[in-house]
Amino acid sequence: MADGGASTIIMLVTALLISSAASAVLIQEWAATSRAIQQQQEGLQVSEQISIDFAGDPMMVELSTATNPNEIHFYLLNSGSHTLKHSNAGGDVYLTVFVQGVLLDETSIDADFVPLFNEDTNTFQTPTQWEPNVMMEISLSHTSFNDFSDQDNIKLYVTARSNEVSGLSMSTSMSEEVRLHEV
Repeated sequence: MADGGASTIIMLVTALLISSAASAVLIQEWAATSRAIQQQQEGLQVSEQISIDFAGDPMMVELSTATNPNEIHFYLLNSGSHTLKHSNAGGDVYLTVFVQGVLLDETSIDADFVPLFNEDTNTFQTPTQWEPNVMMEISLSHTSFNDFSDQDNIKLYVTARSNEVSGLSMSTSMSEEVRLHEV
């Protein structure tokens, strides 16, 4: 009888050790899953706070035929609540532009800040970062634009990336059909 009780206790202790080890593994996995879900939720929240919009009249986008290749000029507004990256320097592409489905390389894209009026000094000041409510003039040049003429409708698709927010860098995009107006 004594042997039966001892073996039962050994089995009970073994079962408790195995179940506690399994519980520890499950708790660790649950913590990792919880962290991943939290990061995804933070990413979704940041993603909703990042956006760009076409600024201006989409039926009056400037087509400059005085240059070769032709140039297209339009404006983008940072309509989100976080600063966006604006420079393609250093090999990192922060602004990507497609015109009629054609991806433009970095050398075809020029982005300049639109000066803001400072009421305190009664002067215009050019921003240095693409902060919320700051507008950029986008100038595009590509040999395929030589086929465009006055009153042509074209499709623009632009993506931009944010600066890091809570350790995350998100992207946003804008798509607009525009009509070219030759100047």
